[in-house]
Amino acid sequence: MRRWLVQCKHFAHAGRAVGITDLDNIVDSCAQHDASGYVLACSTYPSSTVVDRLEQITANPKLGVVAIYWDAAIIERKLSSPRSWPIAQRFFPKSASADDIRLYATEQPNHWVVNYRGFFFHLHNRIGTRAEWYFPSLRARIRDLEALRLPEKHLLRPRAVSYDDKNGNFHWSIDYLYPKDEEPAASGDAIARTLGDGYALEDGQYYSFDVHLYPYNEASDYNDPDYHTYYEPFLYYFTSGMPRPKQYTVVVRGRRQDVAGCLV
Repeated sequence: MRRWLVQCKHFAHAGRAVGITDLDNIVDSCAQHDASGYVLACSTYPSSTVVDRLEQITANPKLGVVAIYWDAAIIERKLSSPRSWPIAQRFFPKSASADDIRLYATEQPNHWVVNYRGFFFHLHNRIGTRAEWYFPSLRARIRDLEALRLPEKHLLRPRAVSYDDKNGNFHWSIDYLYPKDEEPAASGDAIARTLGDGYALEDGQYYSFDVHLYPYNEASDYNDPDYHTYYEPFLYYFTSGMPRPKQYTVVVRGRRQDVAGCLV
């Protein structure tokens, strides 16, 4: 197992690169802390001189040190994943709740990850390799989600959006989270209907909504509305544009029913 020494440099406000004079002797510092790995984490980017120095250290087997860097782009990409998103929300709340849509590429040219207004969700396109055209639709549907009136601590979280650009269809995968000691205020079908499931909306595109219901435990160490287990079981569906398997109707207030009125 490799022990890593991490050095952080924050020059975002100054807007400058990390220079070689900003660092101490990397090899000596690693020896002092018995580390065989070194990471330079910076809020901007390392200068070419620093990059060359890190590469020379790594290429020298006599030193026994692997030296790498995480610049602003790498850190942002690492935080934009299901496992890391709670970290971004906790330590970078302003960026995580940004009003501007932030789009991150993945290994697939028609699959992205979106950060918008504190929500983290996947975006998949059937054919095309550009996503900017979808931004007005994403903003409109998020406004619809935020406008739904639910009891306190009842949360709606988008998980994925798939667009069939061959036929003009949007499909949204959404989770409704509610405290385990309470009952859901509405079924998934009622929420979907309120959002416009099965209809063409203002942009002329057809929309469908898949809403899953999950009780959560506020006291749990794993209680986070965007915990990675809400995403990982369905990544195949999110990255292929397929709907999630249908969830059984949830019993609402003791009987199987839809309560759409409470969402108006």
